Amino acid sequence: MHVRAASTVVGEIGRHWSRISPHAIALEDGSAALTYLQLYERVESLAARLVRKGIRQGNVVSALLPNSCDCIVAVLAAARAGATFCPLNPRFTARELARLMRVAKPRAVLVDCHRHPALSDPALLELCREGLIVHLDADEASPIVPLPSVDPADFFSLMFTSGTTGEPKGALATHAARVAWISSGISEYGVTRDDFYLSAMPLVHSAGLTLALIHLEAGARVRIMPRFDAKAFLRLISDQKITSALAVPTMLAMLLTELDDGCGKYELSGLRRLITCGAPLSQTTKSAVLKGLSSRLYDFYGSTESNSMTVLRPSDQLRKPRSVGKPFPGVTIRISGPSGEALSSQQVGEIWSCNPSTMSRYLDAPEATAAAFSGQWYRTGDLGYLDDEGYLHLAGRAQEMIISGGMNIYPSEIEGVLMEHPDVRDCAVVGMADETWGQLVKAYIAPRGEARPTLGEMQAHCKRQLADFKKPRQIEIVTEIPRNAGGKVVKSALTNASAHPA
Repeated sequence: MHVRAASTVVGEIGRHWSRISPHAIALEDGSAALTYLQLYERVESLAARLVRKGIRQGNVVSALLPNSCDCIVAVLAAARAGATFCPLNPRFTARELARLMRVAKPRAVLVDCHRHPALSDPALLELCREGLIVHLDADEASPIVPLPSVDPADFFSLMFTSGTTGEPKGALATHAARVAWISSGISEYGVTRDDFYLSAMPLVHSAGLTLALIHLEAGARVRIMPRFDAKAFLRLISDQKITSALAVPTMLAMLLTELDDGCGKYELSGLRRLITCGAPLSQTTKSAVLKGLSSRLYDFYGSTESNSMTVLRPSDQLRKPRSVGKPFPGVTIRISGPSGEALSSQQVGEIWSCNPSTMSRYLDAPEATAAAFSGQWYRTGDLGYLDDEGYLHLAGRAQEMIISGGMNIYPSEIEGVLMEHPDVRDCAVVGMADETWGQLVKAYIAPRGEARPTLGEMQAHCKRQLADFKKPRQIEIVTEIPRNAGGKVVKSALTNASAHPA
């Protein structure tokens, strides 16, 4: 078996395999396919075009592209040119894009032949320095230009946080940080050149992008879905003999619904690993996934800033069902109290991480950067505890903790119980101001099918598993629970909608 030569910077990914197996398929998206040699040639060509157009090391280069082979080419080419890559979500409106571009200040924006309609907005174009729009499909003369030497300590990415609290920040991470995540991912998941990965997550999302790069670094084949569709996802696994896939909990729920409907028969036994992230799986969903989709389930915990921190392996899914696992290779986790002191096992506190994949800083936000770090430790803002075996358990976001009558209440605990009710498809728990108790527990519930859960039913369900002070005092039925591209609940959208009903 051929030993992979590890890349040291992101722009090198694929180069090794372009020599070892040049005709092997690297990428395909349903309308185009690239061998490893073609991928390498396209990356080098686009990187040269960027340099010729004046892109210099450290410049921010954005891409406004759908999930496609072009999107991966854009990422690798920007990295190869020494630029800092900043993805822009093609689902965003001109206003949303302008909000991010004012912070990122991209020197260039990469687009395809379809050119995002928002780029016709003059105000948006002004935010792109010199209005430099680069079409990936342009047919231009290609004089040879020297490409820069990129250092692992250079910035690879500017990724905006998911903004679950309403204010996204730009996290700057080096090539070394991303490569560390890629290398540990290959090791942890056992990815090899024999794998065939189905990429259905948005490539603008850090996990969606990195899982694709993990498989390319290993010399595997990557099939990109332009958009997630449960039936198409299952059909591709069945027909194309997919061995590896990533799906957040909302996607897993859709896949289970498709399987329950029995509209098609799918052969899923070839799936060697099914990876999930973004939000804890309910016990009901986890059991159904293990039974109906794959017993080789990996559930990892991470963030835009600190990337992958822990993973719950297949062997622990039933033994530690409410845990998010143990640290990735090279990662250290500690639970800290209000003064930064290390807490003992079973004690809830803020999760701190020492991780080679962590960002370096927030862009143009020194105060936020200082608040995010304590020496070598990144402060996640998440609450949790370590059990006696060192497995991490989440309790929610620090700023989302509810204090009612002096008692600390962790929304994730209540959400986990609510999700076990057969009438609850999705839910989110928040604290609401209350004159008597300080805060009270409110649950937003997206019902399953035609069900209409009542407050009394939800309270009775919770009473069997939770202390009385933790049960919801209010519920609100909603069509959907708003989630970002990483599957995390955007609770600010829920509370703002309640405060300003249509």
